[in-house]
Amino acid sequence: MGDSVGQKVAPAVAPDRVGDDGGAFSGAVQAMFDALAPRYDRFNHWASLGLDYGWRRATVRSLKLTGSDTVLDVATGTGDLAFATAKAARRTIGCDFATEMIRRARTKAGPGDRARFHVARAERLPYAAERFQGVTSAFAMRNVKPMLDEVLAEAFRVLAPGGRVAILEFSRPRLAPIRWGHGFYTRVLMPRVGRIVTGTSEPFEYLYRSIQAWYSPDEFADLLRAAGFTDVGYRMMGLGTVALHTGTKPTA
Repeated sequence: MGDSVGQKVAPAVAPDRVGDDGGAFSGAVQAMFDALAPRYDRFNHWASLGLDYGWRRATVRSLKLTGSDTVLDVATGTGDLAFATAKAARRTIGCDFATEMIRRARTKAGPGDRARFHVARAERLPYAAERFQGVTSAFAMRNVKPMLDEVLAEAFRVLAPGGRVAILEFSRPRLAPIRWGHGFYTRVLMPRVGRIVTGTSEPFEYLYRSIQAWYSPDEFADLLRAAGFTDVGYRMMGLGTVALHTGTKPTA
């Protein structure tokens, strides 16, 4: 039987309600996304008003891939970005520590898809150094904030010299009217619709709080530089609600 709107997910405590110490935060993130997996794609496409498709296309273009490149999509969720990059690369590997997300991603893969999926943690990637020509991630960095230094270090380690990183993350719009409107949308409307779609509002209330607590685009760019990336920049999309961060691993 297919998933139904309003079918309830198992109750889970939001990550920021259990504290920022590694295991508790990480375990809450994992439980939250495992529970959301059956309705994750439906809600994402609705919540972004369909703009997520264009954001992924922009991410793929920013990598400047060739047909011989291999890409790693970190915290892949149900694999939408991994499938998008696989169309421009030789192969994409998507990894996520939420087992149910990976299960969903695998069921979406067709015979001709060049995407493969593994259960793995972003801060302890099970891949050899300099294996990938591209590393991507979409809307996941907020969910690994307590171990962000380790996550960026791992992304840098597995990226080949000259390879590029591309990270999508939510942002707070700079223009006040848009910022107020986006705040109302994410703080009030999204949790209510989330409850209708999934049976719970807590993950969507957490989404609003995590966006408010996230770094500015300039601050996150500094973190990428501190991790060793060069040619660091970002592009604002969605009226300033989303930032596409890019960087390159030096060849020297």
